Amino acid sequence: MIKKNIFFPVGFSLIELLVVVAISMILLSVAISSLITFNERRSITNAVDELKSQIQTAQSKAQAGDLGGCNQLAGYSLQTYLNGNVTEISMQASCGVGIPDTAQIQSLPAGVTVTPDLDANFQVLNAGVQLPSGVASQDFTIANNTHSYVFTLYREGRTSEGAWQENQLPVGPVSPF
Repeated sequence: MIKKNIFFPVGFSLIELLVVVAISMILLSVAISSLITFNERRSITNAVDELKSQIQTAQSKAQAGDLGGCNQLAGYSLQTYLNGNVTEISMQASCGVGIPDTAQIQSLPAGVTVTPDLDANFQVLNAGVQLPSGVASQDFTIANNTHSYVFTLYREGRTSEGAWQENQLPVGPVSPF
């Protein structure tokens, strides 16, 4: 016969189980919040890497004299524009004589924007990049709803390392009026 211990019950009480569940839920909400922040920052990092890669590709093709369908190459044009909720990067040869091949288009992750739109022409034979209005450099912000990253494109074609800038979100309740 098995003797039961009356003074020391075996198992957990309802209150102990509720405390464990509450603590687990708090830890889970912190983990989910951190994962969402990580994913949002990662989408910006991927977009920055893609844009800088396209800048280097356009510059390399212009320096190498890759005709891209032209009879005489003037350079390579690189532009960004918003197509619905997606920012697209277009790269195409700029011809002095002839007709260029179809533009190569890459898409950035949905919800990521580039401000201002990039409109640069990488000139042949290491002549640098022509930016709008002939400026020596231009800052570009790659952003989504919560994070932004800023880097600079210089006239000679190089880019700065860049830096993160947290977007200013409203604190507290927002009045609908």
